[in-house]
Amino acid sequence: MPSSLSILDHFSALEDPRQHWRVIYPLPEILLLVLCATLCGMDDFVEIRLWGDQRLDFLRRFLPYARGLPAHDTLNDVINALDADLF
Repeated sequence: MPSSLSILDHFSALEDPRQHWRVIYPLPEILLLVLCATLCGMDDFVEIRLWGDQRLDFLRRFLPYARGLPAHDTLNDVINALDADLF
């Protein structure tokens, strides 16, 4: 029987490495952006951010992105701080 888990549920074991009080962009929003853009062929965080700018309405179908999208530097910092073994 097919599972009803979302793709983000598979990343739920990842802990956000940032200090909780400093988080502006939730980790699930960052992961969804990076995952979707990477699947669409984007190769770096600059391209990922540009892809997200063009498809923000699509991304908001799944998560709110209330503060918009993070800068490419923020994407780089957060993804590189994640536990690579769990990722």
